[in-house]
Amino acid sequence: MIRFNPIPFKPFEYLKAGGTKRLFVVLWLLLCLLVVPSGMLTRIYELTGIPISLFGLEFHMTVYFPMLICVPMCLILGYYWAAIPAYLSTFFVALLGDMPLYWIVVFALANPIGLAMLVLMYRVIPADISLRSLPSFTFFIMASFLSALAGSIGSFIWTYSNQVGLHDFILVWQGWWVGGFVQTLLFCSPILYFFAGKLLQQRQRLVPYKHIKAENWRSLKILITLITLILILFTWLALKVSMLNIKDLTSGLTDSNIQEQIFEAIQVLDVPIVIYVCILAFIGYFSFYFIDFWTMRLAQVNQSLQKKNEKLYQLSIKDHLTKIYNRSYLYEVMNEIIQSLQADNGSLAVLLIDLDHFKRVNDKYGHQAGDQVLQQFSESVQKQVQSGQVFARFGGEEFILVAPRLDSTSALKFAVGINETIKKINTDNPKLAQNLTTSTGVYVTKDLSQSFDHMVGHADKALYQAKRNGRDQVVLVTDTDQ
Repeated sequence: MIRFNPIPFKPFEYLKAGGTKRLFVVLWLLLCLLVVPSGMLTRIYELTGIPISLFGLEFHMTVYFPMLICVPMCLILGYYWAAIPAYLSTFFVALLGDMPLYWIVVFALANPIGLAMLVLMYRVIPADISLRSLPSFTFFIMASFLSALAGSIGSFIWTYSNQVGLHDFILVWQGWWVGGFVQTLLFCSPILYFFAGKLLQQRQRLVPYKHIKAENWRSLKILITLITLILILFTWLALKVSMLNIKDLTSGLTDSNIQEQIFEAIQVLDVPIVIYVCILAFIGYFSFYFIDFWTMRLAQVNQSLQKKNEKLYQLSIKDHLTKIYNRSYLYEVMNEIIQSLQADNGSLAVLLIDLDHFKRVNDKYGHQAGDQVLQQFSESVQKQVQSGQVFARFGGEEFILVAPRLDSTSALKFAVGINETIKKINTDNPKLAQNLTTSTGVYVTKDLSQSFDHMVGHADKALYQAKRNGRDQVVLVTDTDQ
């Protein structure tokens, strides 16, 4: 699936960058030189409002060559890359048609408006722009139709500025949106089907860009509003123009009775037209309200799920008794810590802390008293932990502290402070607090190529040595001691 993923419009920045990005801008400018003047062919060869008869239906179609390139360019490169040549081509067509300059500036926005509708739909709906599936092609048909209707606003400006009659207005207006829609289906869809993947590969080679922005619900509501307004305007305009055309044709009848009957029949249609337009407006409002309601509900559900997920995550990484990190989380973050230290050749200190004779505490004073000691000790040490350091319960009465960028002297001083911490905690039994001590093994290294388990093994050996030496002390081991 190939999603719409526009390149940021930064031509001057790409030109300065040089290399493939400059080549991309040069190729785009060459394509613009081909697209912009091609619009004049419509004016020169009078390709506006060409009558077409198909399956008994007669309609008019305008052939406008620039959009054959601008539509695929819009979906493959991005809006501004296509809107600029589309604007310039329409500008020169109007200039060739002797339209006043102030009207030309506004009139030239017609096709960029149509492209904006196309882009908005593809930004909201992640459809496949390569049209490789029936749903993606069906969506492209709908998007192309609405884009053609949105762009046909230019026909109003053209007919008004040129003071053309009702019949010519129908030719221009119908020819604009029918021509745009048919051209897009017959010519642009094959281009996207056969070449979208290859063109995107070349685009990625010239301007690497991977970001796909996920649109929010606000964009979807804007799209629904615009689509509803376009359909209402199109329906009302089509019916009113048809009625005006009938009145114009019957005005030449000599029999006044027949003429009056036809006018009365036409007036009867005014009520159904108003009702139909109101129905479209209601559907649009209902869709808007529905989206707004479910957006709010989904946001609430999503917020609730985020809170629950965060709570579950915290429960999974914290020890339930001491509320400090558990062993699993420690191993989870160690790779990241070691990689950051490898980047600046920093040292790593691993402190393995054990509460001396803790089994005696549980046996003599009970497990509740033992739990209280573990909780207060953890809370006291956690207050000394600095940013970037990780303090975790390693198992039972054993704790581990990982301190990045801590040298041997600082690590030894830190460990001695932790050993003093256990002697300052308060318990319900004063006699118990007097007999609490800890032994700590400290390993400091700059050899970050070894595994974390290997580092813990060195710290464990130092801890074992502290216990052999009589406990209530710190033993430091460095790489030079191995």
